[in-house]
This record gives sequence, C-alpha cells and structure tokens, in this order.
Amino acid sequence: MRTLTLPYAGPAGGGAVEYALAGSPAPPTTLFLHGLAGSIEDTRPLASGVPGRKVFAHLPGHGGSTGPAPLGYDTLAAAALAVADHEHATAALGVSLGAATLLRILSRTPDRFERVVLYLPAVADVPRKPEAVAPHRDLADRLAVADVPGVADALLRTQPLAVRDVAIARDWAERRAKELVAEDGDARRWLPLAEAVPLDPRGLERLRAVRVPVLVVAQEGDPAHPVAAARRVAEALPTARLTVFDQAGALWGHRAGLRALVTEFLTPIGNHSR
Repeated sequence: MRTLTLPYAGPAGGGAVEYALAGSPAPPTTLFLHGLAGSIEDTRPLASGVPGRKVFAHLPGHGGSTGPAPLGYDTLAAAALAVADHEHATAALGVSLGAATLLRILSRTPDRFERVVLYLPAVADVPRKPEAVAPHRDLADRLAVADVPGVADALLRTQPLAVRDVAIARDWAERRAKELVAEDGDARRWLPLAEAVPLDPRGLERLRAVRVPVLVVAQEGDPAHPVAAARRVAEALPTARLTVFDQAGALWGHRAGLRALVTEFLTPIGNHSR
C-alpha cells in the first residue's frame, strides 16, 4: 500500500493525518477508520471484498497521525474529513472509535457519505461505564513501563468474553502490543477519547436527518461494545440496518460472514453484476 500524509485543521488546532491507499482507482472510494489503540492493519480484513479504492487512515494519536492534546472527537472528525475530501471518499466504515468519529460527522453533515458502516459502536451520547474504560487505563499504565504481555492482556479485555482465549485473538493482541510499545508515544494519549462521547445532548436528534443507508454491526457478550449502544444508534438513524452477531464475535468467529455483509452493503447496485 502507498502511504501518504495530509495536513488538517480542526477547531482545537491542526496536525497531520497518515493514510494508505489500496485497491483499484475506479469508484467507489471508501474510507476506513480503526478503533481506539488500533491501526490501519486492523481495518484491512474488513475491506478485502469491497470494490474500488480503499483509503485507510490513522486517526490522530495513532500511527503517524498527530493532533492537539487533549484529543477529542472534533479533532478526529476534522482529520477524517480532510482525508475523505482529499481522496473523494463516497463511503466510510468505522470500527469502535472510528464508528464514533463517523457519528460525530453524521450529526454535523448527514449527507457527507453515500453509505456508512458503523462497526461495533461503543458509545453515542451516554458516557461509557467505568468497567469499559478500565482496560484503557490499564493499557496506558502497561504502555508506560513497556510491559508487552500486560499491554496484550489489556487489549484482550476490549474483546468479547468468549474469544479472549481464542488463538487468533491472542495472536492479534500480542502483535499489536509489540507495535504499541515500539511506537514509544505518550501512554495516556487515548484516555480522553476512552471517556468522551461523540454526540452532544442534541446529537441523537440530529442523526434523524441522515437519509443515506447505514449498517450498524454489534456482537453479543462484548462489554466494551455493548449491544445496547448499537441499538441506541440504530434507532436514532432512520435508514439504519442493525446486524447483531453472537458471542463468538463478528471478526473472530464469523469473519467470512462479516466480510460478505460489509462487501454487499458497500457495493453499489451497478457493481453487483460485474
């Protein structure tokens, strides 16, 4: 993949956003946004069957992307929109933190994208419970002392209960833990985001202005991404379609089905017969 860097300006200050391009130059162009403490690599499995051009962005505070401290959703939205506008993205998929960033965008510019996937939205207008924030506090503490096994354990605690001992999930956590320790960044840079909400008190009401198709994906048994939060988001969006996977987890236990769901939703009608 080709990696680029783009400057952006947000209400709290500017920075630079790092992103990568993949796929064919033909439309559509889809923007992919990862989750908290995630990376471009984490969203690539969701893009494998999606047609056209794929744009994978590192949100501020992740990878090579920078932003003013403390990080907030206005900053993340500004960075995501800068890439989307520069690369003419017509669709978007966000994972957890990325989904929250897209909610912020939709609440302000409901017609910016033609199709949107909100994968595992963790929060909307109600703050996360302390037990959902706890793994991120532990992650920061472990990162501060470069404790790779401790970081991996904290990352696993952000996954569904049923998959925490599954080999593929543990392999992911160990790989990502090594990457995070090697980055040697501010260990507490994500905590403001772990505790923030993307929507203000009228945010859910403004989501009712969204008229483009939205796919909301949730999974049972995931305390970091409760199904109740996904339902709250889906109920606020007039065009939303909600899909809930079982406790095996969407990505870990039903990867083929999840890919097919995302690919079908993000494939324009005219492309299905090609």
